[in-house]
Amino acid sequence: MEPELTIDLYEAIEQMKRISMSGGTFAMKFRKWNRQTRSGGDLVTVNAARLRPKASDERVDAASYKLFFTDTESGLARNCWQPLIMEFNGRRTVLN
Repeated sequence: MEPELTIDLYEAIEQMKRISMSGGTFAMKFRKWNRQTRSGGDLVTVNAARLRPKASDERVDAASYKLFFTDTESGLARNCWQPLIMEFNGRRTVLN
């Protein structure tokens, strides 16, 4: 049987939460996008990410649509737009 090559984006996010809660890390790829400059598109690869607590919409504009994570290789706290996550642990994400 051929392995599943895609994963629903929201299932991927749930798996990211479980992995992070157990102290593990996951790999992902996402596209950059800056709403202020309306630019981006560069593909970013993070080899070892762990989710961190989400900011509130009052503190960070549109926080509900962002994924907040730490790149454990660099130690940097980062975020990305959830719909722009292209890959999770080698599987292409799809938005259903």
